[in-house]
Amino acid sequence: MNQPSTQNPDQKRSTMKRIEMKFRLNDRIADQVAQWAREHMDVDPHCDGDEDDRYQICNLYLDSPELDLLRETGRVGRAKHRVRRYGNESSLWLETKRKKRMVVKKRRSSVDEAELFACHDSAPQRASGGLSVFRGDWPVGAADDDWFFRRVRRRGLQPTVRIAYRRFARTAQVNGQTIRLTIDDCMTASPADGWTVPLASEFCPDVQFGNGKVLELKFNGILPLMFKDLLRTFTIPASGFSKYRHAMQALAANRGDGLVDSHAESLCYA
Repeated sequence: MNQPSTQNPDQKRSTMKRIEMKFRLNDRIADQVAQWAREHMDVDPHCDGDEDDRYQICNLYLDSPELDLLRETGRVGRAKHRVRRYGNESSLWLETKRKKRMVVKKRRSSVDEAELFACHDSAPQRASGGLSVFRGDWPVGAADDDWFFRRVRRRGLQPTVRIAYRRFARTAQVNGQTIRLTIDDCMTASPADGWTVPLASEFCPDVQFGNGKVLELKFNGILPLMFKDLLRTFTIPASGFSKYRHAMQALAANRGDGLVDSHAESLCYA
């Protein structure tokens, strides 16, 4: 399975600015919306045919030691930094994501996992406590990756949590742009294990979180007529949902710990 993107697949680095609307759905409505999407939109070309329009994603989220992202404090709290793997692919995606009033600006670049670690002799090895660490200062390889790790160093970020989920995806061409509809479910999480981002087939989560499913509508500019029809067909109010925040809360509850209480849904992107 190739990574899903509206960009040229030959591009290793891209910057995207899109509108993203997010909705929380119960299972019944989610199934109805998925069926509507199958009838009105095309299958995402990057889905596996035998997975029923779905593919797996695993993200490694970074935060400061003080959890500024979780608390939404300082420079760190305004943008998300993560490393993403699609399914069982060998490539990883280095991403930053910032959102303001539903407008999302995302920058990402792809890198081969083996090449990334090999460039600075940074293959993961086991340390005391069972965590994976790197022999090099940072797993920085080609110039395409440097922008990401420069940001990581400047902000003092470190691996914090691994989040995996299943994504249903459909696309359509409207007025020269590609619009996307996704529904995420089966959301699970574990604490970070160094910089490792596990294959979908090997991830062993500690907790499951997020009741129901999360619908996202992604487009440029004004809301497309197709999505207006969808929202007229199904009365579903927009609502924020942060996978990172809910995963951290679930892990804290699993440990019996308290967690900082910030604006519960203001981190409304993931």
